[in-house]
Amino acid sequence: SGIDEPNPMKLPEIIAALEAEDIRAELAFTKPDESPALIAQQAVEEGYDMVIVAGGDGTVSEVAKGLLHAPIPLGIVPIGTYNNIARSLNIPMDVNQACFVLAHGQVKSIDVGQANDEHYFFEAAGVGLDATLFPLGEEIKGGRWGRMLQAFRLAMDYQPQRLKIELDRPIAQAQTHPLPSQRFLRREIAHKREFKLRAMLVVIANAPYYGAGFMVAPNAIVDDGLINVTIYRKFSKWELVRHFWSISRGQYHYNPKIEIYQVEMVRITSIAKLPVHIDGHP
Repeated sequence: SGIDEPNPMKLPEIIAALEAEDIRAELAFTKPDESPALIAQQAVEEGYDMVIVAGGDGTVSEVAKGLLHAPIPLGIVPIGTYNNIARSLNIPMDVNQACFVLAHGQVKSIDVGQANDEHYFFEAAGVGLDATLFPLGEEIKGGRWGRMLQAFRLAMDYQPQRLKIELDRPIAQAQTHPLPSQRFLRREIAHKREFKLRAMLVVIANAPYYGAGFMVAPNAIVDDGLINVTIYRKFSKWELVRHFWSISRGQYHYNPKIEIYQVEMVRITSIAKLPVHIDGHP
């Protein structure tokens, strides 16, 4: 527990599930003024075989950062609100089943996104409307329901922003679902690696889920060496609300107004200063 709201009621269940799988574990609890990554690094130094995190996405990602260059694996028992990372890895939400995976599953390496050469992310980074709303979303999640009206007004007032997108490969090679008008791109456009546009938001996804359980990149694979750049270009406000309501319920439908590019690297620049988030953090 730590970054996410602690859930002490789950502790006896987790201990029992670990013991049932003959997993001997020493408990460590994070503190508000202590980075979970430090606990992970200490476990590496002391020679533990695995670090197991019982928590949500905030705790999992912070501990994972402490193990980025470590020789031991990270195990996850998902007990958070959304558990996007665990869902993207097909880890069971049930405590007993998750502990069974810890004992009998296979270790796999996954991709990690990196923004501006210093900030790591496991779910997604975003530019635009979602980054504007994330701070309010955290307050709403914490029970401040009065912020919902403020969030709604912000969303309704937000205007598409002018951006420059630079890809590490030609547009025709990177684009996964060409728009009807772009299926027969002129050769000079197909070979371009950059373009300018106005967009409501751009999500750079390492995994299918992010935020409040939004399935923003259903084709994203966490170990394919690629990130999915999802661009919401010509959405009206109500179309965007309906779309995010749908994907929050796991109902993803291809929309021709969404452009998706699969790349190893993308550069996004803008004239105006825009809000940005890394795994939901400004």
